[in-house]
Amino acid sequence: MLLAVMGDSHDNRSALHTAVKMAVEKGAKTLFHTGDLISAFMLEILYDFPGRIYLVQGNNDGDPLAVSRTIPQECPQIKEYGGFIIVDFDEFRVALTHYPEHARAHAMAGDFEMVFYGHTHEYSEKMVGKTLLLNPGDIMGLKEDASFCLVESDTKEVRRLFI
Repeated sequence: MLLAVMGDSHDNRSALHTAVKMAVEKGAKTLFHTGDLISAFMLEILYDFPGRIYLVQGNNDGDPLAVSRTIPQECPQIKEYGGFIIVDFDEFRVALTHYPEHARAHAMAGDFEMVFYGHTHEYSEKMVGKTLLLNPGDIMGLKEDASFCLVESDTKEVRRLFI
């Protein structure tokens, strides 16, 4: 299964729209957003993704309650929204968090095939034992060119795409 992993969009509507469009065109089936979506009005952009979406809260989210209340109307394909998310698929297990220190700890525990995180605005891809630990970079382009990743779930192959 092809997974799209993106985050730290920080209300950059244009970049998030481009990333979602690219992910759809490449055939991603599930989207993971690693936090700092920021505002509820960004949900209408995620609506364009036809598969399941998992959205974790970040440290700069403007109004998480407004986002939570807006999800059913604006983006019902978001299956989970919270501070830490675990997703169990038939063949693999993913942990999603915003914070790198939490991500490293979960990767080191070895309970997940993949752990995705954000916060640093810097791309990082490492294998910790058999766990893929991935920060897809950021959608807003703060420290590096704006990017997100596509991950093949069966091989853990990562492709970084620039916006």
